[in-house]
Amino acid sequence: MTLLSNTIIAIVLCFTTVCFSQSSNAYKVIYAADEEGKAIFGDRETLVDYTNNGNPIRVGWDLRIQTKDSIYTMSHWADAGFITILEGHVFAQVRPIYAQGPKRPAENEIPAVFLTNAEPNSWIAIIGTTGVMRQKFKRDKKMIDMLKQTMTEKEIDEFLKDRELINVSTKWAVLEQ
Repeated sequence: MTLLSNTIIAIVLCFTTVCFSQSSNAYKVIYAADEEGKAIFGDRETLVDYTNNGNPIRVGWDLRIQTKDSIYTMSHWADAGFITILEGHVFAQVRPIYAQGPKRPAENEIPAVFLTNAEPNSWIAIIGTTGVMRQKFKRDKKMIDMLKQTMTEKEIDEFLKDRELINVSTKWAVLEQ
């Protein structure tokens, strides 16, 4: 092989290595806490360090939903938008989204998730390593009509008010580069 051939092969190998190493960036869960904010995995100080260093953060949380027949869990993940560190805890504001809800399947049906209303920015939340999630819903006719199928007006008001402050288990992931 000539020097030119060896040089071209070396350049291609370096380029391929750089491309593959850059494309293998992945988020890694570094901290998880239960609904009371007690650590399940990892160290909260490590999450604070990543946050202070400006690393991209994602937050995952589990919603336990109780019906008259059962309790089930829905898991969500989102980019942490505006992040606050307060007394060693991390609080992430999740960007507003179209609100969505679950459709529990009957036997032999596939579960589904649907938009609960047609309003953009109809749900927003702040989620903390404390296990507390503060959320707001934009009430619209479609959502209220859906809830009226199983609740009275008073029950709807209480339900939405109760959902504004709930406890959730959380997972916190950082981009590994």
